[in-house]
Amino acid sequence: MTRYGWLFTVLVVAALGVASSSPAAKDDKAGDKARKAGSAFKDCNNCPEMIVIPAGSFMMGSPATEQGRRVNEPQSRVTIARAFAVSKTEVTWDQWEACVRARGCDGIAIENALRLKNDGTPNPDFVDWGRGTRPVVGVSWYDAQAYVGWLNEKTGLDDSYRLLSDAEWEYAARAGSTTAYPWGDTLDHNYGNFGKEEPGLGGKADGRDVWLAQTAPVASFPANAFGLHDMHGNAFEWIEDCHEPDRAHQPADGSANKQGSCRTRMFRSGSFVSNPYMHRSAKRTAPYPPQTRGRNYLTIRVAKTL
Repeated sequence: MTRYGWLFTVLVVAALGVASSSPAAKDDKAGDKARKAGSAFKDCNNCPEMIVIPAGSFMMGSPATEQGRRVNEPQSRVTIARAFAVSKTEVTWDQWEACVRARGCDGIAIENALRLKNDGTPNPDFVDWGRGTRPVVGVSWYDAQAYVGWLNEKTGLDDSYRLLSDAEWEYAARAGSTTAYPWGDTLDHNYGNFGKEEPGLGGKADGRDVWLAQTAPVASFPANAFGLHDMHGNAFEWIEDCHEPDRAHQPADGSANKQGSCRTRMFRSGSFVSNPYMHRSAKRTAPYPPQTRGRNYLTIRVAKTL
């Protein structure tokens, strides 16, 4: 090969290399900017379907007149300046197991946490309700972080995927509503997989809710005004925030609260055995240590920075 032939080959290979290695993230980021509120997209075959949530301002917390209100729900104005995306549903077993197959998530640890007691003996209360499109359960906050880390690595999006903040979760759950629940001030089993009335916890099947004391396949109920399913009920969802009971340092821009105790992390939503007051949009749950595994009522929902 002549010197010029060799040089031509090198230039062609280099050009092809630049074209083929041009980060997909650049195209994805350009696409993000063009996406409109309410639009849906997926960044990979096994990635969650995402819905674009519009920027906006809302009153976080509950008014003094709301039935079931707790003192840790003070109202404050939160303004989310930029659109972001939220997974249309809770993360399913199918989506979780894709991460397990790629060795990004610890499937064996979750199975053991669900099936075994702390002493390693079989958990007599364990029931496998089915997998597939039901929400993955038993995961810790750290497992949720591993899952979003895997999404970022798989898609090359450099930490775009993450958990929702406390404020983002409530904003997305309310979807423009100001009532206790998006549909009104009374719990309605036609809108989600909920538990019995107070006092205490327990399963209840009523109306469209035919799943008694177990998770339902995701999107079994109507979506809210933002296009999100199961923001209330089915399973609690880990969020990013450190726990601060009075929300004294709650950021006004909707970002996650890093003050308070980061030895415990928060979750939102209510579950298939939760009573009505726990399903309210403003309800803030008691936190868990981030390493907590084995809870069959605790799952993941993801966000994406656009």
